[in-house]
Amino acid sequence: MKRSAFVFLALLAFVLSPLGSSPAAASDPTRYDVAPEFQRFYERYGGIPTFGYPISPAFQENGYLVQYFERQRFEYHPEYAGTEYEVLLGLLGRETAEREGRDLQPVLPVPGRLYFPETGHTIAPEFLSYWRNRGGLRLFGYPITEPFWENGLLIQYFERARFEFHPDLAGTDWAILLGRLGAELWASKSRDAFYQRSTPASDLADRINRMRQASGLAPLTLDPVLTRIAQERSDDMARRGYFSHTTPEGRTVFDLLDAYRVNWRFAGETLQRNNYPEGEMVAEAVRSLFASQSHRAILLDPRFTHFGVAEATSRHGMHYFTVVLVQR
Repeated sequence: MKRSAFVFLALLAFVLSPLGSSPAAASDPTRYDVAPEFQRFYERYGGIPTFGYPISPAFQENGYLVQYFERQRFEYHPEYAGTEYEVLLGLLGRETAEREGRDLQPVLPVPGRLYFPETGHTIAPEFLSYWRNRGGLRLFGYPITEPFWENGLLIQYFERARFEFHPDLAGTDWAILLGRLGAELWASKSRDAFYQRSTPASDLADRINRMRQASGLAPLTLDPVLTRIAQERSDDMARRGYFSHTTPEGRTVFDLLDAYRVNWRFAGETLQRNNYPEGEMVAEAVRSLFASQSHRAILLDPRFTHFGVAEATSRHGMHYFTVVLVQR
């Protein structure tokens, strides 16, 4: 006989938070600002033309405060505080080239081209002036591939960037552009990566969006930072056996939103737990959440634009679902 399911529901009121602005704000298109730790570096090395707009909040990743931009990932290293290397750029060029299976094998020097024995590669003449004048090794690192043509563009990978020469823009300021490596990596961490494997969390996220679309609403955009916050909430409840919007220490989801530096106007959280079998637990979570008038109102609120969804199972077999929603 199936055990009785424990279904707990709670409502968290919306909170309005005034959003400030900063001198380095680049948030009009993306609704994110450059984090204070990165503003000086961002402005010193070219701002939007070099790095693009910020596309994420600043948050902790692999032990460091990071922020993703269209063309880069900024990393704050407190061990170098007060030095030139307090802010470092991610090795996105190398990460992307290796993921794409690019040829990184060293070559022999080529007459007339600047050669780097450190990586065994030259710099294409088309890119040399840009590389030297825009930051050189400090910003872009060493070349890690030879230049090659692809889709009508001359391309070359550096440790921290992908250079692209656009022949149709030759003679203009836009003939050389940096690839949008930050945007590509950030996208891989968000919705597409989330849905690549079927999990209770991805199933619940999909069902919530289907319910919104059936109600004539736009689907919510899955946000990796909000998903990380939701996972932290579910994991903590499953590990310590409580079920509440407030931890035993008095912290709430709003504290986590602040800790992860998420910009939001409205924010909400819905919680559900049940001990149904694995094949039924998501359906029960959906049923009970949307059967509650207060939770249905949150999940179908047209003001929300982004969400994060997570599930964790306790050692006693109780499933804890968390949905964190914000309006940017």
